Amino acid sequence: MKTFYLIIKGIVLAIFLIFALINTDKVPFSYLPNQTVEMPLILVLFCSFVLGSLFGLFALFGRLIRLRHENARLRAEVQKAARLATQDISAPVQAASTSATK
Repeated sequence: MKTFYLIIKGIVLAIFLIFALINTDKVPFSYLPNQTVEMPLILVLFCSFVLGSLFGLFALFGRLIRLRHENARLRAEVQKAARLATQDISAPVQAASTSATK
């Protein structure tokens, strides 16, 4: 599985390298109305990729926190069940002896 991810990363890197070598022309980038700057196309593409990745991470951040909380709750529940399984759950000795004497 690690090899598969390494191959995917290599393919993405190769694609970015090809874009960088081919797209060195400067393009106008408008970031506000009537505000433009001339930037190489690969820089615009790379910045868009990074910003998209950051937005994706922030979108998944709430779900990650909920899953970690649920994981901690389930671990505590398993530990509690393990403690209960190791305890002796037999009836107390005094209760057995008092019922036998009556």
